[in-house]
Amino acid sequence: MHILADTSSPVPQSGVPRILHIVRDCRGDVLGELDSPCVPAGLYPEVLLQMAACLNDEHASSPYQFYDLWELILLHWFPEREGYSITHQWPIPYLEDRDGAGDVTFAVLDRDHPVVLLQVSAPRGFDNPHTRAAAEALSASHFEHAAPYCPGDQPLCAVAALGKKWTAFQATSASLTAHEARALGEESIEWMDDIVSEPSYEMLERFFSVLKERSTSVILPVGLR
Repeated sequence: MHILADTSSPVPQSGVPRILHIVRDCRGDVLGELDSPCVPAGLYPEVLLQMAACLNDEHASSPYQFYDLWELILLHWFPEREGYSITHQWPIPYLEDRDGAGDVTFAVLDRDHPVVLLQVSAPRGFDNPHTRAAAEALSASHFEHAAPYCPGDQPLCAVAALGKKWTAFQATSASLTAHEARALGEESIEWMDDIVSEPSYEMLERFFSVLKERSTSVILPVGLR
């Protein structure tokens, strides 16, 4: 994904161009590398907010137009300079060759182990409880299949998104199942309306801060580092 500034458009005082062009090839592969944006403390960057403002079709039948927004959000919270990497269409180990086994839309990796699994789906049908339940079930399934490939005491977070709406849960240990994590009262966030809203930002800030603290406190065996 590239973010290209249209220099023919007026540039506001913030220095961020008004018109943005997002380029992704038709296979969904990233074209080149995207550097983590320079973000003022406590705020999403203007480029991200402008992108989100253009994504207002709550009846969109395809999730692809939301991929770039979510990738920027993950880059904001998990920058490369902190040792994280973000993989688009991450294949869960040993599920690649199974019929019907889809990749996770995005995975945040820490030392090659997943810490966040994000599944982005189309927002159409969000008001139908079955649509929301299906998105939650798919996210939980990804958690169950990926958890065995994490160090036992490492936390793991699963996020389900329907367009810009989202929900999430995390377990303090990847050795727990999704059902056990919820039954034990582990961290969870109910459906939120807009990922770039102030309430969503505050929820993610707290949510991911806890995740990072737990991740860095895990001492990995030499073979897993």
